[in-house]
Amino acid sequence: MELRVDREKLGRLRGRRAVYLTAVLLVLVLILLTAGTWAVWTVTDSNPNNTFSTNTVTINDNQGGQGGSTVSTGTAMFNVSNLEPGSSATTACIGVNFSGSAPVSSLTLTPALGGAGQAALQSQLTINVAQLNTSGTVTVTPGSNTNNGSCASYPVGGTNTSIGTQGATLQSWASASPYTIAGPVTNTWYKFTASGLPAGDTSCATYCNQTITVGLTWTLTTT
Repeated sequence: MELRVDREKLGRLRGRRAVYLTAVLLVLVLILLTAGTWAVWTVTDSNPNNTFSTNTVTINDNQGGQGGSTVSTGTAMFNVSNLEPGSSATTACIGVNFSGSAPVSSLTLTPALGGAGQAALQSQLTINVAQLNTSGTVTVTPGSNTNNGSCASYPVGGTNTSIGTQGATLQSWASASPYTIAGPVTNTWYKFTASGLPAGDTSCATYCNQTITVGLTWTLTTT
């Protein structure tokens, strides 16, 4: 049997198939274009400017010391020079207050000794008086020394509360710290009396040309 192929028919069939395929592709392209034309909506919703901020707490003294958002080192209450055997004691006062939005849970006072003559003088000089009184009002200009160690505004009335052992040597008084300030309390006056050099310290080789420093740090803790 002889198989004859009508080439003309075959060409027409191929042409029709090409037309069909082209038509199908055009339909698909139109569908895609139509779908892309319809998908034009863009909608957004924002919730901006969510904010988290910290609270504040500041502690200041009327010798210019500050702690908190602004920090500065105040002027010393004591500036005693030319000590000699039998010299007299010296008294100085400082007012401390604190404020801010943070609730306060505790307040402590920590003395720290230093200076080249610490070893020679820490057991010779004493703290005769270390006390606080909460009945007065402390006026503080933050960062400014408005007191110069004066005790003129220290309360006459109210209750004086001792801080550590009165009459203890500088060494033992400092080593027993930190001292918890009950309350805690703000607008508080503090008074300190430091002894002079004892009359028996006549050895110049030991005690002459010596310097000891006492730093006082109030630490405020919030809840």
